[in-house]
Amino acid sequence: MTQETAAAQGGQQPPVTKRLAQFVHEVYPSDLSGSMREKLKELLLDYIGVTAAASTGADSTTAIHRGIANFDSTPGTNTVLNMGQKYSPQIAALLNGALSHSFDFDDTFAPGSAAESADASAEATLTALAVGYEVVCRIAMQLADGSYKRGFHNTATAGIFGCIAAICSLRRLPAETVEMAFGLAASKAAGSMQFLENGSWNKRLHPGFAAYDAFLCVSLAEAGVVGAAECLEGRFGLFHAYSTRDPDLHALVKDLNHEWHFLGTALKPFAACRMTHGAIDMASQLARSVRLDGVEKITVTIRDGCYNIVGVPSPNKIHPQNIVDAQFSMYYQVAAAWLYGAGAGWSVYEKLGDPRIHQLSEKITVIGDATINGLETRMTVQWDDGRRETTSLVRPLGETSNPFTKDRVDEKFFGLAHPIYGKSKAVVIRDMVDNLENHSIRDLMSLVK
Repeated sequence: MTQETAAAQGGQQPPVTKRLAQFVHEVYPSDLSGSMREKLKELLLDYIGVTAAASTGADSTTAIHRGIANFDSTPGTNTVLNMGQKYSPQIAALLNGALSHSFDFDDTFAPGSAAESADASAEATLTALAVGYEVVCRIAMQLADGSYKRGFHNTATAGIFGCIAAICSLRRLPAETVEMAFGLAASKAAGSMQFLENGSWNKRLHPGFAAYDAFLCVSLAEAGVVGAAECLEGRFGLFHAYSTRDPDLHALVKDLNHEWHFLGTALKPFAACRMTHGAIDMASQLARSVRLDGVEKITVTIRDGCYNIVGVPSPNKIHPQNIVDAQFSMYYQVAAAWLYGAGAGWSVYEKLGDPRIHQLSEKITVIGDATINGLETRMTVQWDDGRRETTSLVRPLGETSNPFTKDRVDEKFFGLAHPIYGKSKAVVIRDMVDNLENHSIRDLMSLVK
């Protein structure tokens, strides 16, 4: 009988911080199934593509790079993708994390800096990836929409715990040290949703901040610094401080190392908030089969929690003036997909001043519906001749029930990587990731530097 099962039968709350720490210590490469390995490689390849592309393509990259260089320009041993210079592990993690999230085209997590500094084997790196992803997923599932309602971004607040888990897994640290690092992270977890107010670049930095602070928390814990006990479930812990939702602590630790929630991690087909993807897909497909002109009204219905993030009819949502606002605007995303299709990629943001998009955006209404679950999206289009078309999508492309094929994973990667590395080198990178067990992480990082 597991600790969580015994606690559930006795009516007690399980010691979830302690159990997650034990989980981090107990997982070994032999625990990874073939399907887990394939998923991890897909996520890693996706990370490399979006991170490398953002190194030259994101409008925030130059300023972030300059700011970090002014803060700490000390040469190091760790790679920042496509930057051509090396940094300390924590600075490299900060920059790679920020770049990976700059396009909002990512699944957001990779322990590359820790693996490179440890000269980790591919087996150890894949294990750390699995552990890190799983910790992020399980914590974020319990924070859920309640974290957004309180003004926090789950990528950041849950992300630091996943980063700590990955680093501790790579270093094979005892569970007690992992628990102390988690406890210290309770004072570092952060990530304000206020970036929505003006499309700020805070959001892009959130994974980088989480990774940077994770290195600090682990180093302090290794040195014997005492972290807070019960940092997740305690009366002042993460769940009570950062979310309006009551967590299901039994679910949080149920079937650890047997059921892997990270396998449901979605790859993103569009460089926009995931909450807009169903509508992007439907708008582009519907527009190919119907009359484009004469649209009188488009109504998009989504879950209440999504509405608060992408659907509120504020001026910066209906008429975004910067990329971040457009990424979080259901109005802009639907209008752009209707007019130009879903395959525009990052170039869709070159159309921020397009009058056709702004005119159509004014005809779009977004509704929040408490009866809708997850990322389900419904769309009704009405024309000026009275005709109506209604469609719905329960799971957008990239979800487990509507997954990317391996060919689509490769297609996305090559679309991002070809302009950076060239076609032949991009193929070499893809092949190395696909056969990662036969290479070291330093081999891979030497290719993507």
